[in-house]
Amino acid sequence: MGVGLANVTDEAGKRRFTLADDIGLSHFGDPYTLNVDPITFSPDGHYFVVVTERGLIDQNRPESTLRVFSTEAVHQFLGYPNAVREPPPVWTLKESTYKEGPVVTHVRWLADSGGFAFLVKNVTGNDQLFLANLNTKTVRVLTSDDQNVTGYDICRPDRFVYTLQSPAVRDKTISEGRTSSIVGTGHSLNSLIFPEDTYSSTSKSHDLSELWAVVNGKRFQVKDKSSGRPFSLYRDGQDALALSPDGRFAVTARAFEVIPPQWETLYPPPTPQSAYQLRAGRQDLASLFGYEYVSEYVLVDLNRGKVKSLTDAPIAGAAGWWSGTRAAWAADGQSVALSNTFLPPGGDVSRSKTNRPCVAVVNVETGRPTCVEQLKETENGNHFIEKVHFISGSGERLIVDVMSRGLLTSISYIRGNEGSWTAQATTNGSTLQSPTINVAVKEGLNSPPVLVATDKASRATRVILDPNPQLKTIELGQASVFKWKDKGGRDWIGALYKPPDYSGAERYPLVIQTSGFLENQFRPGGIYTTAYAAQELVAAGFVVLETRCPISVIPAEEGPCNVGGYEAAVQQLVADGVVDPNRVGIIGFSRTCYHVMKALTTSTLHFKAASITDGVNEGYLQYVTTVDQGSNAIAHEADAMIGAPPFGEGLQQWLKRSPEFNLDKVEAALQVVAIGRSGVLFMWEPYAVLRLLKKPVDLIILNSDEHVLTNPGARIISQGGTVDWFRFWLNSEEDPDPAKADQYARWRELRKLREGN
Repeated sequence: MGVGLANVTDEAGKRRFTLADDIGLSHFGDPYTLNVDPITFSPDGHYFVVVTERGLIDQNRPESTLRVFSTEAVHQFLGYPNAVREPPPVWTLKESTYKEGPVVTHVRWLADSGGFAFLVKNVTGNDQLFLANLNTKTVRVLTSDDQNVTGYDICRPDRFVYTLQSPAVRDKTISEGRTSSIVGTGHSLNSLIFPEDTYSSTSKSHDLSELWAVVNGKRFQVKDKSSGRPFSLYRDGQDALALSPDGRFAVTARAFEVIPPQWETLYPPPTPQSAYQLRAGRQDLASLFGYEYVSEYVLVDLNRGKVKSLTDAPIAGAAGWWSGTRAAWAADGQSVALSNTFLPPGGDVSRSKTNRPCVAVVNVETGRPTCVEQLKETENGNHFIEKVHFISGSGERLIVDVMSRGLLTSISYIRGNEGSWTAQATTNGSTLQSPTINVAVKEGLNSPPVLVATDKASRATRVILDPNPQLKTIELGQASVFKWKDKGGRDWIGALYKPPDYSGAERYPLVIQTSGFLENQFRPGGIYTTAYAAQELVAAGFVVLETRCPISVIPAEEGPCNVGGYEAAVQQLVADGVVDPNRVGIIGFSRTCYHVMKALTTSTLHFKAASITDGVNEGYLQYVTTVDQGSNAIAHEADAMIGAPPFGEGLQQWLKRSPEFNLDKVEAALQVVAIGRSGVLFMWEPYAVLRLLKKPVDLIILNSDEHVLTNPGARIISQGGTVDWFRFWLNSEEDPDPAKADQYARWRELRKLREGN
């Protein structure tokens, strides 16, 4: 039997890291979405809001904290190096109203810096819009608690726009419950089998919303003048929503009804082999689901309901150019900046001959778009445009915030006399700061995040907030950057975690976490909170390797490339005397479930145990059961990965290349984890086939609908289950907790099954 790890201490009296520590860790902003900026300065630079979030195990929910700091107070603190106490916030707000996070999102200041708005998940899971008044230290609600706000922008308390989840979602559930039959054609299998999940008020499986506005205190639903119907928007439209300074217009994104055939070649993906590209045909604009619809930026006259295209070309996300869909107004209301959009042929002489998407600025009066700079595909993929914004009162200077490998950089552009744009400077972090100080989150692979302020004149730098002082009493395993080459000569990079008491005199069990790492960020469990548990595993005596594919490869090579990387890494760690080659495990989550299944069915490595959670496996069952779901993205991706659809002659390629047709080769004990009952069908094939083959396989269903988990209870099952699974199979250890007795009884039967085979 194994021993509990929570009370294991070293000679210095520090204890080892636990899952409870991981869940209770405060992080700045939200590492997994663009919905929570860590730091948001007021327009006048006098204040800034800092958002952190942590998990509360005792309440089984996350907690978001908003701290408002005075720029002047921080500036004075930097001027007195002997000052001991950090400047306290002038106002602190805490929200822990829902079981899943992030609880607080989309912090936006009013134009006069007198307060800020933000969304809060209420007890029903709806996102509700709130306004905080900085002068009175009061908060008031701007939308009803039975409405789900999916996007918004605000100028003044009496001037804002927002999108609400369409009532068609609720109406569909009611109407289908009263009919004698339901037309299933064109609907996804999940929506037909699990309508209570698909059509619930907090469902993440649809995004149809309607546009509302408050202008000079008057609230109204925006209706399209051409049809007289509510103005409906999908995810792109919600993300792009931007209100003009005078409150008369809004920029948003509207889906096309028809995609012309010529667009397939006119607006290409980053690579010809991409699974994501424009496909000709009709888009159902009454659909509840439009995440992957092809859209364009439009200008909406809020009072009159008139709609005008700003680019006459599609936004590039649907063509595989991964970047944010963002819009921003110049303060004079004459120009709008748009991210990640194609421009029509011949529309801008400043563009190169290659038709790549770009950051564009559109003159609202003339309607003429100008390309600021085209997007570039780098060796490791596209740079993700997080935000665009003008500085000063006119539209002559533009800042583009770009996120790449976890690092935020800001590129400054200035418009010349002829209208062309020239890059002036590139700086680390956002430039939306104050004239006197810079504020940033400082962290690293082994350094927990702290908030740091720097005086722009003296360059004095000090920590102004440490949200995790408890880590000073915990002994973490040391992480280091690990580099190696695969047999094809590719250079690989990853993070290697070793136990606190690591000794070169023995070999350790190894667990590979496959979804990459960020060398400049502190992620103790791993890059995601679902399944990964790096520091928890090293506290239990494991070595953990987080891998990252070194380059963007064509889809057909993605699986073999990753398998080759795993093999080369293990070979090097074995040669270095670090790991035991007979005790190797591997974890897959989301896209890397396919990589893990490919490794289990083709690799020369003998994995003893493996785990996959809520991800694609490029199997036949996933292929056919996701038809009409998400514009058939799963099928398109599988066609690119395998090289053909699984029909006719293409089936022969599937028999050779799909892991699910080769599960007889699996030797590892496999843990299959589904998220929600609808996720069981998605993850069923590897479990069912291995079960039929009488191989050791375990199926766990998390009672959640989160892909990246934030709920503490779900994380305990997911990450805690990871530690238990690999301790059992690689170290023959069991947690003595009586609550886990049934788990180990089940696993012992699986071990007998493997021994019998």
